[in-house]
Amino acid sequence: PVEAVEELSSKLDRCRGCLLSSSYEYPGRYAQWSLGFADPPVCLEAWGKKFKVSALNTRGMPFLPVLHEALKGNEAVLEAKLVGADKIEGVVKEAEGFFSEEERSKQPSIFSVVRAVVNIFSSDEDPHLGLYGAFGYDLCFQFEQIPLHQKR
Repeated sequence: PVEAVEELSSKLDRCRGCLLSSSYEYPGRYAQWSLGFADPPVCLEAWGKKFKVSALNTRGMPFLPVLHEALKGNEAVLEAKLVGADKIEGVVKEAEGFFSEEERSKQPSIFSVVRAVVNIFSSDEDPHLGLYGAFGYDLCFQFEQIPLHQKR
């Protein structure tokens, strides 16, 4: 409903969340849709090889032990530790050796963390349950050793 989208859109001026919408329609192929939320329970942030998962509210707290166990057990993660009651901080291992073009995306990187979190939030019962957000340009540095010209 249009009213729900407008209400969510207004709320996103004041809090975290996401609104995805498509107004394109083509009979038999595409339909209009909208998907959104406000006040998400957890947040995943990364910079370089470091990452942080934070519970943003009380709804996020039950996720942290599950996420912590998954990240501790991930072979690409060098360290994942609980920091206080509402945060996980960690580091991804450095990639070693040569990776062919086909294997490059499978080397240890922040994408290893993203894949682990996506696996936790995926469900056959709810196709909309997932990990939503934005990726920054710096993620390309996970795959390519590019000389940096800006401090990061």
